[in-house]
Amino acid sequence: MPKRKARASSSLGDDRKPTDPSKNDCNDQPTRTEHLVSPKMQSRLRDGFTVQKLKFKSSTVPKSSSIPLILPNDLKYNAATGTVEKVRGARRATLHVVPEALELLDGITGPVSPLAICGPCRTGKSYILSRLLGSADAFELGHRWDPQTFGIWMGTKVLKGKDFTVLLLDTEGIDASSGSADQDASILVLTILLSSLLIYNSLNVPYKGDLEKMQCFIKLARGVTVKEGRKTQMSEFREFFPDFLWLLRDVSLMSTDENGREISATQYLKTRIFARGEDFEEPPGYVLGRAILTSFPSVECFTLERPSDRTDIMTNIAQHTDELNPEFNKGVENLIGLLMQKSRPKRGYSKGSTVNGVALSLMVRQYVDAVNDPQAIPALDNTWNNTIQLMRTRAIEEAVQEYREEMTAGIAAVSKDQAVQIILDEELEDESDAGLSLMSIHREAFNKVTASLLDTIGHLGVSSGDLGEETETVVRDMQERLVRREERTVEYVDEDCVTRRERGMVVVGGELYGFLQENRSRSRAYCTDIFNMVFQPVQKKIESPPAGYDLRNLPDELERTREQYRRWARGPEKWAVLQEMTKNWDSLRANIEKMINYEEKLLEEQERAQQAELEAERRNREARQLYQQQQDMQRAHQEALEEMNKRHKWQVAKAKMLGEVRRWEDERKFEDFKQAQMDEMAARTRELEERHEREVQELRSRMQRQQDDLNAQLRELKNKLRR
Repeated sequence: MPKRKARASSSLGDDRKPTDPSKNDCNDQPTRTEHLVSPKMQSRLRDGFTVQKLKFKSSTVPKSSSIPLILPNDLKYNAATGTVEKVRGARRATLHVVPEALELLDGITGPVSPLAICGPCRTGKSYILSRLLGSADAFELGHRWDPQTFGIWMGTKVLKGKDFTVLLLDTEGIDASSGSADQDASILVLTILLSSLLIYNSLNVPYKGDLEKMQCFIKLARGVTVKEGRKTQMSEFREFFPDFLWLLRDVSLMSTDENGREISATQYLKTRIFARGEDFEEPPGYVLGRAILTSFPSVECFTLERPSDRTDIMTNIAQHTDELNPEFNKGVENLIGLLMQKSRPKRGYSKGSTVNGVALSLMVRQYVDAVNDPQAIPALDNTWNNTIQLMRTRAIEEAVQEYREEMTAGIAAVSKDQAVQIILDEELEDESDAGLSLMSIHREAFNKVTASLLDTIGHLGVSSGDLGEETETVVRDMQERLVRREERTVEYVDEDCVTRRERGMVVVGGELYGFLQENRSRSRAYCTDIFNMVFQPVQKKIESPPAGYDLRNLPDELERTREQYRRWARGPEKWAVLQEMTKNWDSLRANIEKMINYEEKLLEEQERAQQAELEAERRNREARQLYQQQQDMQRAHQEALEEMNKRHKWQVAKAKMLGEVRRWEDERKFEDFKQAQMDEMAARTRELEERHEREVQELRSRMQRQQDDLNAQLRELKNKLRR
């Protein structure tokens, strides 16, 4: 390729400039409208891939086409406004993860294929990613010289396929003025570790100065290790690093070898740019090429012509996609086809493993922590093991939560037609009623959750085949969280209310234990209420027999109470409650027999006493007649006294009323006199006010006339002076 012409940097760059709260022109940013490319330019996606929007769990995060995944410590993401703001007084030294972006990653449950783009500032990285999504500015584009993208950004839209999901990552320019060489290396290391396909985007054919900017690729071996505590050879990275594609922009001439024969861009990259010098020196291109070819599993090169020579189009390329150089648009479509063809799920550290969104989220945190620590080096094996452990722990927690929900739903389903929740038996002999047993609901939930866990952890370490001992350990840990059993000797009460002892495996812990205990507690309370309800009528008859009630019926009523309880009581505590509540019934029956004997003797005594009562009644009747006569006389005398007292009270009340009437008349006369005095004073006051008003008016009139006379004299004096 011939030498390139010196040009200003392309206007296809990124436009995620941090907001400075201290500047008014950066606070209120209008909502951006995404520009879609024409349908004919959206046809190169591989069959089966569709553009889908990732969903935030929180509704407070504004809808945007991209979001920062990793930011420098002097910037922060404002989830309320969807903008990046500067942190006052902070100097860039470390990186931090944006939780809202991790939330989106957690929503990708299947294997993920992160496609990342890096390279110098202002070279159109964001535009290429946007075109992958069928848009011109899904990743916002910038139109200024200063770099706009800081850290690593991810698209909120993905390319969803049958077997994996393509996630797009945009990165800060390697030669940004705001970043140092170490910071460039940190961003590059994170980009490589997180992606499965890496695009290095630069303008024109690279020369010595461009190659010197890429020295961070040569330092990769010092910034990453495959196995913690051991020196890593560059060739070991090939198994874990992404595929490498060098995208050369604004290139229109064909590539040739030393003899002038046309060769592919990839061949030109490997044989011309990465070639060793004739004097056996190692020029920058050779050292860089050896590092790239050794570290990455595949290395290819692709070229794109300049989008347009018109300044107005280049200034706002998103709105002029159909007016761009046709060869450029054709090249972009071919590039999209190549990228989709090379896309593959990101590999994990274990052989045959793949990374899903949750794993990538956990890896982001660990890699950022390692990059921020000057004493640490990101280790692929350690990070992967930690990620797997965290994911398995999370999977177990999710399985436990799913078990709780399944158990709750199963119990609720049994009670759906009832006003209150049904008390369940722990086991039933009749298999046709298995759905009413707590243990049958447990077994169904247990099997479902176990199958779900196996499906979940199948993505963690192995994509197919035997899940292995580690997976069995995870399943066993989860199952122990659900139910823990021990061999013990336990006591139980059978339906004959006899306490028996039996040795066997007993549930002593786990989630099931909580459901068992709750069900037993509810069973005990319910059965106690049932017993009290059916026994209360009999108890009242024992404590206070109704008139004419035959106590000899009580034993039969006690037995009927027991039968009612047997029919209505529910749950595992049914017989234990019955045993506890009826343990004193033998003594109760003996007391009832004593009560019956006592009642018979009492009846005999009552018959003998009845005759004596009749004689006593006759004598009492005569005494009552004499007493009644005496009472009548006393009542007549009392009535006469009360009549005299009433008349006296009426006379006193009448005299008091007359005194009140006279007092009211005197008060009224006084009030009339007082009102007359006040009216007279008011009249005199009005008269004085009117007289004063007239005098004031006369005074004003005299003063006005005097003023007029003075004015006339003054005018006459002025006239005389003029003469």
